Amino acid sequence: MMECRQAIMERRSIRRYKDEPIPREILEEILEAGTMAPSAVNLQPWYFVAVQSPDAMAKLKAVMGRSAEASREELEEQFPDHPEVVKESLDFIGGLGGAPLCILAFEFKDYDFEPVTITQSVAAAIENILLAAWERGVGSCWLTAPIETRMDEELRQVFAPDCGKMVAMVTLGYPEKTGRMPRRKTGRFIIV
Repeated sequence: MMECRQAIMERRSIRRYKDEPIPREILEEILEAGTMAPSAVNLQPWYFVAVQSPDAMAKLKAVMGRSAEASREELEEQFPDHPEVVKESLDFIGGLGGAPLCILAFEFKDYDFEPVTITQSVAAAIENILLAAWERGVGSCWLTAPIETRMDEELRQVFAPDCGKMVAMVTLGYPEKTGRMPRRKTGRFIIV
């Protein structure tokens, strides 16, 4: 079994997946790890929807195809000299890298509480999911494209109409290939 530090240091965002399902027991372990995250005043304000059936994935990909198109102009402005990056990004957003499964992360409900603390709590749960997946040999990629392109409300209505706002989406699957670690920026912490 992989050690925690090893998972933290070696995990990479995966953008191409094998056409291989994730066994239910492994998926349940990954989701359970998410629910073990710390949260503001122990609200445990998360709700996860694991999308994997062909019908549900088709609905998700239809929305994400529109999300990709809505991202095009911004990506072209960000990467004017790298059309290959724009194409790869749009292909990934629209096709989800061929992931057999996606987890949609929502706030469990609308809370009468400082919104950023609820979002932080759900984000902590997502990080647990990413690390637990990697430990089991399952790759992942944390996506915020649905939020950035204003498709989050549509996804909430389709997959979790009784929940609060969508926080993020995570693709899951067995990696087709593992990317290299991008250079890490230095000077991002201080000890006083």
